Amino acid sequence: MSLDGLRAWVGEVERKLGMRTRVFLALTVIAIGIGGAAIYLAIDARDSSVSESDVQALQDQLEARIGAGGGGAAGTEAAQLEAKLNALKAEVEELRSESGKSPQGKGTSKNGASGGSSPGETGGASSGGSSDEAPGAAANSVKIQELLERAQEQNAQAEEGQSEK
Repeated sequence: MSLDGLRAWVGEVERKLGMRTRVFLALTVIAIGIGGAAIYLAIDARDSSVSESDVQALQDQLEARIGAGGGGAAGTEAAQLEAKLNALKAEVEELRSESGKSPQGKGTSKNGASGGSSPGETGGASSGGSSDEAPGAAANSVKIQELLERAQEQNAQAEEGQSEK
């Protein structure tokens, strides 16, 4: 073996070793970066996570507010719904009594609004005939009945929500 052949072989080994060193350094830097990101995300997740004691404390606060306030916002909402329900019941009864008492010759309000119409009022362009009046009164009655049913459903849902708490 000659000295030049040995130098060439050592040079080749050095180049391969240099290339491997650079690749392994690059992989090491990437692995350290990924590890650092993982540590940061773990610390952030731990700091921003909610523990069972936090959930229990919040639940106790909500129960205290609901119990102390007599229902709080839910109680006032239920009272408002009950008031609307009573108003709608009154309107339904008024419309039922109007449709039963209105004579065939007089016009009734046909604008579709709920409440405020009397048997003698006309709703803008009234025909005065009996064929248009009965369907209009029936349509108002049906609309009011639907509103009443919807209000009853909302009231029942509000009461269920209060009973669950």
